Amino acid sequence: MTSTSFLFRSIVISLGITLCSLPGQALLGAKQATAEEIGNISRAIPEGIMPRKKHKVLVFSKAFTYYHSSIAVAKEMAKQMGEKTGLFDADFTDDPKDLSAENLKNYDAVYLNNSTSIERGLTTEKMRKEFLEFVRNGGGVVAIHAATDGGWPGYTDMIGGNFDGHPWGHEGTYCLCNEDLNHSVVKGIFDGNKSFKINDELYQYKDFNREKVRVLLSIDMSKFQNHRGGRKREDNDYAMAWVKEFGKGRVFVSSPGHNHHIYWNKD
Repeated sequence: MTSTSFLFRSIVISLGITLCSLPGQALLGAKQATAEEIGNISRAIPEGIMPRKKHKVLVFSKAFTYYHSSIAVAKEMAKQMGEKTGLFDADFTDDPKDLSAENLKNYDAVYLNNSTSIERGLTTEKMRKEFLEFVRNGGGVVAIHAATDGGWPGYTDMIGGNFDGHPWGHEGTYCLCNEDLNHSVVKGIFDGNKSFKINDELYQYKDFNREKVRVLLSIDMSKFQNHRGGRKREDNDYAMAWVKEFGKGRVFVSSPGHNHHIYWNKD
């Protein structure tokens, strides 16, 4: 496994595919993780791993429209994850100017932490081009939940899809399917079961084509409980997590990431 694979294996599992079936909690208002949440995260962090190279990750947490209170929990998780595993150093910003080419040359990957409507921060053609070129030239992107809500056409092409509603609300529990049991990101989660339950708000996507991505998780449409009103895709294909290449760069996307507990469940 390459050093970059170690990076994505470590941050992706905790930054995106951290799923469980506990009840939802209050999702508005809080902008700092509580002492209890910090403790939950600390207990969930895996053991340290000796990397071939210690990476630098920029955690971008500015929401330009809807603000998810789990942003603060995700920031704490990223901080602890980097410190305790030794795999990466995480820097934190809410300033879109830090997504410039000049600053991004200091980083291996960017974690987009529920950054709703990012096009409202990257407002000029220069800013947008530089961010896409960072990835196209070999940078990594981890796009969690509302990081897929908004953007401009080039951004949507890089990510692989765009938010088109959430028929599966944050208070419900739904069945997901692990489509790629041998992929290092999702191998062994939920005891290796192909189908498992999750409590979170799950998106559906437009401008999504599974032929252009490698789907890891999807809504298990064999389960009647998932057949909810508001579904828009005629093909009934509701991917929930995927990886894709963008030029020389790599992208990981996770629809899960709304509820607080998502960020301290080991699976």
